Amino acid sequence: MLEQIWDGILKFTAQLVIPDWGSLIVLLPVFMGFVALYFFGRVLYAYATAGPKRRGGGRITPRTPPGVHMPGPTYAPVFGAVGSFALLLGLVFGGPLIIIGFAVLVVGLLYWGREGLADYDHVAGEHPQPIVIDHPGPPAGVHMPGPSFLPLLASLGVAILFAGLVFGGWIIAVGLLFTIVALLGWLNDARKEYRQVIIADTTGHLQNEPAPDWPRRIFLLMAAFLVLAVALNLGWFPPRSASGGEAGASPGTSGAPSGAPAGAPGALAVTAEGVKFNVATLSAPADKPFKILFNNKDANTNHDIDILDASGKKVFDGKDFAGVAQQTYDVPALAAAKYKFECSIHPTIMFGDLTVGG
Repeated sequence: MLEQIWDGILKFTAQLVIPDWGSLIVLLPVFMGFVALYFFGRVLYAYATAGPKRRGGGRITPRTPPGVHMPGPTYAPVFGAVGSFALLLGLVFGGPLIIIGFAVLVVGLLYWGREGLADYDHVAGEHPQPIVIDHPGPPAGVHMPGPSFLPLLASLGVAILFAGLVFGGWIIAVGLLFTIVALLGWLNDARKEYRQVIIADTTGHLQNEPAPDWPRRIFLLMAAFLVLAVALNLGWFPPRSASGGEAGASPGTSGAPSGAPAGAPGALAVTAEGVKFNVATLSAPADKPFKILFNNKDANTNHDIDILDASGKKVFDGKDFAGVAQQTYDVPALAAAKYKFECSIHPTIMFGDLTVGG
C-alpha cells in the first residue's frame, strides 16, 4: 500500500520535474486561449467600471468643451474589423470565403465612409464659413522639429533591403547602403534639433529648422543604383563573352554545356548565375541513381537544387551552399515520371522540369 502511494507521488512529481514537452506544446493553443480570455475579461471589466460614477439622482452627462467637436459613437470600426477578419479568413481557407470576406470588408468600409461624410456635413452645418487660423509659429517655449523626408527614404531603403533578402545579389548591398545613409541623415537631423534646443535654453530664442527641398537627387541616385543592381543580378552587365561562360549552352538541354565545370562522368550539369538556372529542362534514367553537378557562380549567395514530384512533395533535398563554389549531388533512384527541380531559397525564379525515364 505504501509502495503504491510512493509510486503515485513519484509519477506526479515527474510531470513537474520532467514534463512531456510534446503534450505541453499541443496544449499551447489552450493556454493562449486562457490568456486571451483573461485579457478580454480585464478589458471588459475596466470599461464597465470606468467613467463618472452615479452622484445623487443620476449619471453626469459629459460635456464637450467649447469650440471642440467630438464625433458621435459609431459601429463603423467594428464592421471594418469584422470585414478584415472575414477577408483574412478567406485568404486562409480559400474558395468562396475570399469573395464573401472581400464583400463584407467593402460594405464595412462603405458604411465607415458614410459615417465620416455624415460627421463632416454636421460640422459644415455648424460652421458654414471656413475658419482660417493663422499660426505665426509654435507657442512660446515650444520647439517643433522641422519636416523631413528621411523617414520616407529610410522606408524605401528597408524595402529594397528586404527585396534583396528575397532575390539576393547586389540588391542587398543597395538596400543596406541607402538604409544606412537614411539613418545617418536622420541621426544628423536629431543632432541639429538637439543643438537648437540647447541654444534656446541659453538665449530664449527658438529657431526651427527650415523646410527641406524634395530629395530629387537621392531618389534618382537610388533608382540608378537599383537598376544597376538588377542588371548585375540578371547578368546583363558586364556582357558575357561569346566564347566563355554559358554562351555555348543550350537552355533546353541537360548535357554539360561549354564552360561547365568538370565533374563525375555522366552527371547532369546545372549552373546558377544571376539568380537563375542555365537550363530549363533535365532528363535522367528511371529507377537508377544519378548525379547532378551544381555550379553556383553567384558570389556570397546561397543556392541549392531540390526535386519535387507532381504533388509538390520533395523527393530530393540538396544542401544549399554559397558561391562561388560547386558541389555534386547524389540523387537516389526515381520512378519514371515528370518532376520539378528548383532552388528552395529562390523557388519563384529558379526552377525547371525534370523528366525521369522516357
